[in-house]
Amino acid sequence: MKVPLSRRGLLRAGLTASTVGSVAALGGCAATVGPAETRPVVPPKDPEEHITLTYWTWWPALQAVADLWNADHPDIQVRAVTIPGGLDGGYAKMFNSLVAGNQPDLAQVEFFQIPSFLLENGLEDLSRYGALEHADRYDEWQWLQASYIGGHYGIPVDSGPMMYFYRDDKYREWGLDGPPATWDEYAEAARRVAAAEDGAAIETFPVGDADWLAGMCMQAGARWFGTEDGQWSVNFLDDASVRVAEFWEGLVREGVLNLTHPVWSTGWFQGLQQGRIGTWTVGSWGDAIIRGNDPDEPGRWKVAGLPQWAPGTRREGTWGGSASVVLTGAPHPHEAVRFAHWLSTDQRAVDAMITECGIGWAASTELNERSVRNQGPDPFFSDQNYTGIVAEATEYISGDWVWGPTLSATKDHIGDAFGAAVADGTSFVDALATAQENTVRDIRAKGLSVRSAS
Repeated sequence: MKVPLSRRGLLRAGLTASTVGSVAALGGCAATVGPAETRPVVPPKDPEEHITLTYWTWWPALQAVADLWNADHPDIQVRAVTIPGGLDGGYAKMFNSLVAGNQPDLAQVEFFQIPSFLLENGLEDLSRYGALEHADRYDEWQWLQASYIGGHYGIPVDSGPMMYFYRDDKYREWGLDGPPATWDEYAEAARRVAAAEDGAAIETFPVGDADWLAGMCMQAGARWFGTEDGQWSVNFLDDASVRVAEFWEGLVREGVLNLTHPVWSTGWFQGLQQGRIGTWTVGSWGDAIIRGNDPDEPGRWKVAGLPQWAPGTRREGTWGGSASVVLTGAPHPHEAVRFAHWLSTDQRAVDAMITECGIGWAASTELNERSVRNQGPDPFFSDQNYTGIVAEATEYISGDWVWGPTLSATKDHIGDAFGAAVADGTSFVDALATAQENTVRDIRAKGLSVRSAS
């Protein structure tokens, strides 16, 4: 059952306001500037003026993309500056720039981090600079990831709908008839793989990976954060999240998942190459990693959508995604929004981001369908034209997922709690409860009103 969505209907109904409640719900107690709606609107540059916009990004090759814009816009040049990935220091650099007053015009920020910047009044409301005029160009669920308190705070760049990558050759060897349609079938397949070959596992369990867990819970129908009447609510213990936790705990305790080689380790990469690990459930951007890990062996991997929790009811999740934001006080927000829209909606720019930067899923299904990635059957992935598989999955990603205001800390809490649960043999549901308790404490420490919803 497809989750119905209508952007105009949602905006008319005030979802962007009710999703995060009010300015009080987002906070701003530690802000160095006023809320976006109280700041004067910065006028566009003079037509004869020549300016250079600075864009902070973790993609080292973005300058090659910006140069396409630069060739056509001599009066608005863009300089891309590579900074560390967000949680590796990039976000700290951005927050420091707001305090020092040397912020860039544009920055790449992951969807989950937008509320943290709003907490410090660190972003310009791009609806004041023409962003809403082009909303229909974007996948709805991505657009809504940057919509809060009646404003819009980022132009989506890319995302990662969750995909099921699997070794088709090994599945046939293990007696599996293609990818499982449901998670119950996945569990049975995991048992068959463990019994069929010593040392083999259907997949590595990503111990403590909060991004993966969020994608899984999103797919199951969870909603971890919400607000009502200016108060945050945190609910990691809803039925959907508990179901996900209990499912994966059961497989871990049965010993049918790989726990020896953590995801991203050398042993894990070797396991994918050698077929001892047969699956990776990950964002669509995983295709480039799989291909790069084993480039000389085409035709062994295939792609499918995630298994579902119930036949006939389809939901999908996402792992990752980022937006171009304009930091508060940036001198040229009008021109920054123009470039950000171009970056995400010009076919040349999207193709260059795919080939030069290795992005996952661009901000528009239409652009993805016309992109260099969609050039017919892909020999590496068993002659599948899997762009269509990703495009179909995006239609079943709900727009009602909300990120909380202290997500960096929340991800640490989830990682610590689940790492301890795996090591100690304790309950995954209790790990969720611990992460929820710590997250509520973090939000309250920011001076915000918050409650546990479970």
